[in-house]
Amino acid sequence: MKEKPNKTVERQSLAQVLEVSRRFVTLYTEAGDVIIGTSASKNVELVAGDSVAFEMRDEEPFVTERMPASRCLCRTFHGAQKRMGANIDRLCVITACGATWNPIAIDRMLAAGSVEGIPTTLIVNKLDLGLGPISEMVETYSRVGIPVLQCSAKFGEGVEQVHALLTEPDVSVMALCGVSGVGKSTILNALIPGTKAKTGEVSEKTGQGKQTTSQPRGFLAQQGEERAKIVIDLPGVQFFGLSHLSEDSVASAFSEIREYAQGCKFRDCSHVKEATCAVREGVASGEIAAWRYQSYLQVLDEVREANKW
Repeated sequence: MKEKPNKTVERQSLAQVLEVSRRFVTLYTEAGDVIIGTSASKNVELVAGDSVAFEMRDEEPFVTERMPASRCLCRTFHGAQKRMGANIDRLCVITACGATWNPIAIDRMLAAGSVEGIPTTLIVNKLDLGLGPISEMVETYSRVGIPVLQCSAKFGEGVEQVHALLTEPDVSVMALCGVSGVGKSTILNALIPGTKAKTGEVSEKTGQGKQTTSQPRGFLAQQGEERAKIVIDLPGVQFFGLSHLSEDSVASAFSEIREYAQGCKFRDCSHVKEATCAVREGVASGEIAAWRYQSYLQVLDEVREANKW
């Protein structure tokens, strides 16, 4: 039997993951090169933004190790916690005026970022349609401490504000998240000319957009002579599951509920039916927006239902 030649292995190097497919992983190396190779095994779970060690085997990169990650955006998918992106320095939750405005989805994405300690900005796109009935909600987000930017990416208005987030010195990885149809791909194309990310239309019947991104993918935004920054385009999801969270983390993820909870009679108050609950009193007086409180209750119910099993 003819023996297979031994593979030539070079020293290990470091890189960040840009994209993962069934068989291949795309890496951005410390040297500034983009290379495509295979992961170490099916047991090595990788997502865009992960830092990894790899070695060259017969001129093909082979991932040997995933470094510990922080600031991972996660959601519950088929009953399990699923990482969507790693080492994120800035999360942009993108929504839009008109039919795709979805405060339930917005609150869930904001909560996911808050739990992981990811600096998060809410971007309201399609301003050309007018804020109209959602203006009060947009003001509420600002009032509870969530940075809000408004733009019309299709017409190039306000995109410079989004680009400014990317150029912040402490941002190396920025992620774009939002339901389908809010204009993530249009914003990405404006941030990184030449990306040619596919854009979709919004159904007039359902108010939902057609998903154009099937998996997380990192794009490189070159910053002059400096190392390029990574912009992760996350798939548009209509439901952002959070049942992997703990009850305590759900309450802390809503800044106004976290603030008012300090006045509750009981330290372990869940703000559902306890007596002398400062949060519920805040909702009754209008100091806490009722729809934000309902978002909190929905996530809490989801977590409790999951814990039954």
